[in-house]
Amino acid sequence: MINTTASAPQMHKQRAIVVFSGQTDLAWLRVLRPGFCHCFVLLECPAQDGSTRRGDWVMYNPLSNVTQIEVWTLQDEEALRTWLVGQGHFLIDTYVRPPTARVLPWRPYTCVEAVKRALGLHAHAVFTPWQLHKYLKNEFT
Repeated sequence: MINTTASAPQMHKQRAIVVFSGQTDLAWLRVLRPGFCHCFVLLECPAQDGSTRRGDWVMYNPLSNVTQIEVWTLQDEEALRTWLVGQGHFLIDTYVRPPTARVLPWRPYTCVEAVKRALGLHAHAVFTPWQLHKYLKNEFT
């Protein structure tokens, strides 16, 4: 169990990379902004000792017919980023927010809602991958 009290020491923020894609087999998603029809997230796996060792990531890809979850062990994070961008994806670096006691409102199960919840993100007006991209981009500017 994670200690989230105010007296807890400052913990390492779990890094995340949100990946946006324009590729879709669903015709109704093609009404969305080109390049932003789908999103999924890569979540950094912290080392068992709590250190910030880098290399293992969980890929969480909520699709319309299945949710893909895989562990990716990487020797070269930059090679992964280059490969994803080469596939036509847009990447946004972010982090997993600490859990809060606030309950999120009911929303349809979409890739955006699944990624927001994986990130602990309370962004009530964000519904599309493009809106999520803009929100995360503006968060750090």
